Amino acid sequence: MKQTKIASSLLFLSSVVSSSAFATSSDIPTTTLFYGGPIITMEKAQPIAEAVVTSQYGKIVYVGSEKEALKQYPDSKKMDLNDKVLMPGFIEQHLHPFLSALTLNMPVIAPEEWQLPNKTWPAVTNHDDYIAALTEQEKALKDPNETLWTWGFNNYFHGELSRQELDKISKTRPIGVWHRSAHEFYVNSAFIEKYKLNQADVDKLGKEVAAQVYLDKGHFLEGGALIYLLPRIGRDLANKERFTAGLKQMVTMLHQKGVTAYNEPGAFIPDYMIDTYLDVLGSESTPMYSFFTPESKTPYFTKGKEGVLKEVERITTTLPETGKVRYFDKQIKLLFDGAIISQLMKMKDGYQDGHHGEWIQTPEDVEAITKIFWENDYQVLVHVNGDLGVEKLIGILEKRQAEYPRKDHRFTIVHFANSTDAQVKKLKSLGVIISVNPYYVTGFSEKFGEVGLGKERAHAMVRLATIEKENISVSLHSDAPMAPSDPLLLAWSAATRITNSGNVVRPDLALSRDAALRGITIEAAYSWGQEQNLGSIKTGKIANFTILEQDPYKVELKNLKDIPIYGTVFEGKLFPIDK
Repeated sequence: MKQTKIASSLLFLSSVVSSSAFATSSDIPTTTLFYGGPIITMEKAQPIAEAVVTSQYGKIVYVGSEKEALKQYPDSKKMDLNDKVLMPGFIEQHLHPFLSALTLNMPVIAPEEWQLPNKTWPAVTNHDDYIAALTEQEKALKDPNETLWTWGFNNYFHGELSRQELDKISKTRPIGVWHRSAHEFYVNSAFIEKYKLNQADVDKLGKEVAAQVYLDKGHFLEGGALIYLLPRIGRDLANKERFTAGLKQMVTMLHQKGVTAYNEPGAFIPDYMIDTYLDVLGSESTPMYSFFTPESKTPYFTKGKEGVLKEVERITTTLPETGKVRYFDKQIKLLFDGAIISQLMKMKDGYQDGHHGEWIQTPEDVEAITKIFWENDYQVLVHVNGDLGVEKLIGILEKRQAEYPRKDHRFTIVHFANSTDAQVKKLKSLGVIISVNPYYVTGFSEKFGEVGLGKERAHAMVRLATIEKENISVSLHSDAPMAPSDPLLLAWSAATRITNSGNVVRPDLALSRDAALRGITIEAAYSWGQEQNLGSIKTGKIANFTILEQDPYKVELKNLKDIPIYGTVFEGKLFPIDK
């Protein structure tokens, strides 16, 4: 594992040195000096500095005092911060470009307000208002044959939805409602007819998929949505015009929030989309790295035990080996239990309203897939949200370590909504690292306390204080569009546990401010095996910075999310935010 990480880091650095971000003509200074404001490094050995010097190739060559920087690099281009705060470039440990590009580029009718660059969608919190908003969007479409796509529906806020109710809005226009979790779809009869959806094709995919498709209700969930529905609607849902515009909007939103690098664990990039990804995300005007980790469900479903490893290896070659748009080497993502926002995670004590969770990949499949990739020295990332899922995963990981012991494996649990203190302790002993979505508390803890989970379990979601107490490496992510992709919002949510209604739930489980800020910088880089390149301000690292108008260590904690972002520096080049 360590040799792989070192080789990957060298490859990463070589791609930066060859970057075209800087011209090399003699009239351009070879170094740039940043000074004139607080510099927070996130390096424990040197937490603050007066000056940072970067090379023309986008690497950090000096961190220290302003006087010494001027002495060593007198001919540098001067970049006066004017009392602004320089930090390592914010890292989004986990988000989904495909989902973010599409969901936020269609009508958003969700339980919370969504602020986009050119539009703000208001919160819609009950059934009648949801139906009224959806009806309004249907009437606004001029082409009677155009499919109405919308995202944001959540049954715990908006009540039940069905094919029959959508037919009341229109019997002729296809309507596709994408659940707020992005793990479910609701459709009307015209939609089923347009895309030729039928039970015979569902049954061909096996009992596991068929059990998650309800054609009579127009409802597709988890594997039924991923394996059956998406391939049949993908080219229309993600047509080039909509997808390109959505990707560009996503890049704008990430830049506005100070993001300089993100990863998509569980990436599924169809061949016909690759050029669009490279054109938009690889553009010189895109000031961030776009990394990807392959998903395992589709390769395992199509190629089986014998072919899944080779298929994943093939997938990683579909993007360039170097540059700012690429797959990480020797990483794999699994999806264990269902989405939290749908309350489909697997819970040991079930749900108060009698419904049950779902497996996206069964324990048997997760057992088989982890064995294959673990024994080939991959870093394994597993989406898990319920405490039963965590319990099953602990047993699987114990077996992996017993059969094929590994040290620096960085087995990563992703999301980690529901757990127990005992489970956290066990994960510590197994060497696990954790990346959490703290927005679960902000957006859903109160509602889930009323319905499904009950207050005790819902309010204890994302037990970050326990993770920090056990000294487990923890990073933060949005899983966008599951939460807004805004690192300071995530840090605020983790450190305050304030809900969208303004209440605080289980403050004893909050993350410290310092750990929260490390979770969007150096710990996020560590979770990728990129701590030698990203995540802190240190000589030899990539010159990626986020420039803030206020010091995140000095503002009142409740105001952490409201700190304005001035801009970012990507590979040494300044990218101010358009005001």
